[in-house]
Amino acid sequence: MNKPDRPPILLIDDEPEILQSLKGLLRREFTLHTADSGQQALEILEREPVHVVMTDQRMPEMTGTQLMAKVKKKFPDAVRIIFTGYADIKAVVDAINTGGLYRYLTKPWDPDELVQVLHQAASEYVRVMEQRRLNQELHEFVCDSCRFADEMKSSGALPPAFETFASRGQAMRERLAPFLDS
Repeated sequence: MNKPDRPPILLIDDEPEILQSLKGLLRREFTLHTADSGQQALEILEREPVHVVMTDQRMPEMTGTQLMAKVKKKFPDAVRIIFTGYADIKAVVDAINTGGLYRYLTKPWDPDELVQVLHQAASEYVRVMEQRRLNQELHEFVCDSCRFADEMKSSGALPPAFETFASRGQAMRERLAPFLDS
């Protein structure tokens, strides 16, 4: 998977001024989607593929932790970041444990650091997708090799020296199976 020029990011905050400030800072480097509530964010995620979801922690109706738990369940590939102006250690621990966060940032943010963190998060998304693709490719290769070896063996054309290769391939296929969707 190639790294996109402007990775898609979803920003969520119930304060319009914060969203405006973030858009001003990030619009040249990222494709931005914004929401002012957790529910609106979930609706956007249904229609728009994003690499990174960054939300405020304290919002009415749904906290950032609650939102990230839902995002993790429904959109597990999205890299998740919470940012907040409040230092509540219990909220941090809950967010990390239930939302599977990549980072927990504080407001006010350092502009350069925030841009760097978002680029790193987008790169992490690309890395995970590429790893998944390569694992799938490896699985398909091993399965194809095992099928070929089975066909050769059943036709009597598999030399005895290759039987070890065939049994190793079968063992690898069995070990890979739990890690792949197919």
